[in-house]
Amino acid sequence: MLLHLIDLPAEFTTGVEIMAKRLNFSTAVTGIPVTVTANTENHLVVACDGTSGAISYASQASFFRGLTALHHALQAGETLHTDESAAFNEAGLMVDMSRNASLTQSGVEDMLALSAQLGLNSALLYMEDVYAVPEYPYWGYQRGRLSQEELQAVDDFGAALGIEVIPCIQTLAHLANPMRWPFMNQIRDTNGILLVDEPKTYEFLKTIIQAATAPFRTNKVHIGMDEAHELGRGVYLDRHGLVDRTEIMLRHVRRLTAITQELNLHPIMWSDMWFEAAGYGYYDPQVQFPQSLKEQIPDVDLMYWDYYHEDQMIYDQLIAKHKELGRPVSLATGCWTWNGIAPNYGKALNTMNAGMAAAKQAQLDTVYATMWGDDGGETPFTSAVLAIQNFAEQVYHDTVSADELSAAFTRYQDKDAADYLALNDFDQLPELTPGNPEATNPSKFVLYEDLLSPLFAANTESVDLLGHYRQLAKTLAGIEQKPMTDPYQQHVFAFYTQLAQVLVLKLTMMADIRRAYDDGNQQRMTEAIAALTGLRSALQSLRDAHRACWFDLASPFGWEVMDIRYGGLLSRIDTVQWRLQHWVEGAIEKIAELDEPQLLLGEVNKNSVMRGLYADIVTVSKISGV
Repeated sequence: MLLHLIDLPAEFTTGVEIMAKRLNFSTAVTGIPVTVTANTENHLVVACDGTSGAISYASQASFFRGLTALHHALQAGETLHTDESAAFNEAGLMVDMSRNASLTQSGVEDMLALSAQLGLNSALLYMEDVYAVPEYPYWGYQRGRLSQEELQAVDDFGAALGIEVIPCIQTLAHLANPMRWPFMNQIRDTNGILLVDEPKTYEFLKTIIQAATAPFRTNKVHIGMDEAHELGRGVYLDRHGLVDRTEIMLRHVRRLTAITQELNLHPIMWSDMWFEAAGYGYYDPQVQFPQSLKEQIPDVDLMYWDYYHEDQMIYDQLIAKHKELGRPVSLATGCWTWNGIAPNYGKALNTMNAGMAAAKQAQLDTVYATMWGDDGGETPFTSAVLAIQNFAEQVYHDTVSADELSAAFTRYQDKDAADYLALNDFDQLPELTPGNPEATNPSKFVLYEDLLSPLFAANTESVDLLGHYRQLAKTLAGIEQKPMTDPYQQHVFAFYTQLAQVLVLKLTMMADIRRAYDDGNQQRMTEAIAALTGLRSALQSLRDAHRACWFDLASPFGWEVMDIRYGGLLSRIDTVQWRLQHWVEGAIEKIAELDEPQLLLGEVNKNSVMRGLYADIVTVSKISGV
């Protein structure tokens, strides 16, 4: 397709070249005429009659949203007229780079280009230790860290698309990974938490803040500081005795803001520790902030993170409570890429819609959609694109219905919402409350739990896992056969189709082994032993499909953990076959793993069959440690 973009601002040219490659169009004076004009009324107006078009934009980012919509209409031979207004001055994704799946430069740029398609104008890169700090060569060592040059290139890429790229780091807690290195021993309080009031701590922090911010145009920096629950309870306690954590927190934030002020930076922090300082839980709307606390909080913006509530009233109350602290407040909602091995669309859409409605009502300036990668970054970010679309539509519209989201997903990403919503069924069981409100993750524990001694077997006795995953495998096989031009989309559905098939095979194998053993049927057990070879082959195919998704965006560093997890599954099959064969041959009379009673873990209810991280699922034995 040829487009003639009339009166295109010169500063948009590089961004148009980026989007031309992504959307598959070219520009020439002989192309379809598209008039480009700026407006000062915060409106994005796009018109297309099939032979010509017009885009009236309020910002660079909104222009690229308009260009994407116009391109789709011309390609589809449709007429189009849209008139939208962004409800926020700043809106974007927060991409987790720190849970093993650290994005490469090109991976970050892909996420920025998608953001531009949807009209988002900001991005937070969550980097605990995955940015290069020349003074500390072990900082980010073998973690997929990005160099100063790569981060500068990312910033240039974002700027070309009208996106402000902001480093999001940690300056108090969540530093367990780099604390494995001896150079951090002298500034450690407890595991993952820095030692407050130690001069060397602030020398270190100034250095890493300079390194993290130097590649970027913006003067903003997110300094983290969330979930420092053990603050002052380690080396600090040994040195100073028991000191009120509020006092420790205030002193530390003052020292940090002095550094950011010296460096002409504008700091932002997660807000939860101020609730703890007041003696309340983070999401307690009854919190009462002491006047003394309000008066002492330094000059730092507060980011309220909440991906859990589905009732707008709770967000309304908590935003109001944040405002009592007298600092600018923003909201971070979530795409639920950390539920397990598949995205939790039910939880993402329900919580995001409630939070965004509250943010609009409270007239907040800034919102983000977080894409965390807890427990190894197993869920590909490319599988969560419908949640990202929903976030963008919430930015540009007062409300978003399911039909409106589906239409927007087609317009801006050329994808079918129903296909991606099918991924929700990995963890949304028919017997449980719709929306998966407690984030149960049966697909993850079925994948990883032991063939002979599954830890969650008692939890799932009342649900039909095998029947459910058989139906899902059939659904996904049909989706995978659809024509797809996006290679990331192809990889996503190849991976999840194979995952569903592996879950069916594994559940079948586990049932067959148990039945053969209980019945004392050596012939049936021999057949099960042979069938396990098929499961091994299916798991190898699953690993390969998962690997393709990973390497679409992420660094090779971190994938070795997934190799270890898949390798454990494959090796366990060998041992299980060996054990079962001994029983068949009469070398052993009992299989202790199958004789062990299956106990309930946690509380099973209408919302959940429980959830687990990898280490919670595979064994109750110690995986590593003294």
